[in-house]
Amino acid sequence: MDMKMRAAATCFTVVLVLQFFVFCGEGRAVPEKFYLREVTRLAALEKAYFQKKVENDLKGVYSYQHPEFKKHISMEEFQFFDGRVVYNYRDGAEHHLSGGLTPSLAFIKMNPVKKDALGFPQQRKVRWFANPFITIQNYALKRISISEEGNHAMVMVELTGREKINPAIARGNFEFDIKEPYIDYWEKVDGQWKIALLADASSISGGSRVRYFIPNSNADWEKMKFIAYVPRSSVKRRKK
Repeated sequence: MDMKMRAAATCFTVVLVLQFFVFCGEGRAVPEKFYLREVTRLAALEKAYFQKKVENDLKGVYSYQHPEFKKHISMEEFQFFDGRVVYNYRDGAEHHLSGGLTPSLAFIKMNPVKKDALGFPQQRKVRWFANPFITIQNYALKRISISEEGNHAMVMVELTGREKINPAIARGNFEFDIKEPYIDYWEKVDGQWKIALLADASSISGGSRVRYFIPNSNADWEKMKFIAYVPRSSVKRRKK
């Protein structure tokens, strides 16, 4: 009975995935059950991960990060830099505090609450991009690409939200809608998908840049062969 139930569940998963995703691009001629299962997992993970970021749940966002990243960056550091920090930020000294040097770990742990220029507490906000005046509101799943060995994945989405002109530059409240591509890079660790890279896939305020969460050669990703799946809704929109 158990074998029959497992077989039925597997068939149901395959049918369910094929209703929402279309195999495209280079890779295997026929998608295997393994890839279909992983596509389902990644789609669900991306949705949950996005929600954590929209809710500014930095602890929740931190839980998705790669174990190697967590060895270098504590939760306090991750929160202090609004979720936008590379694993070796102290070596590069890219982060500054009010024009000064990179704050010490002791300072970060003693000042977990973010304050404005007048010393009043401010809500911490997940920073998707270097530009702090961008607020992301929603996303549309565009493509899920899984490496042939099944341990790496790229999930491409289209982010929608609002961008505000820096009040220090423009007198007044000027905002406009934005729609930008974005990629989350995932790596499977002990059977669980974790964020492997922090990447700016879009060109905002001067260019595109990949910032590595962990020591990971971009050349390795470029050499991998991926099997891509596109949501059927995207395929239908392109055909119109």
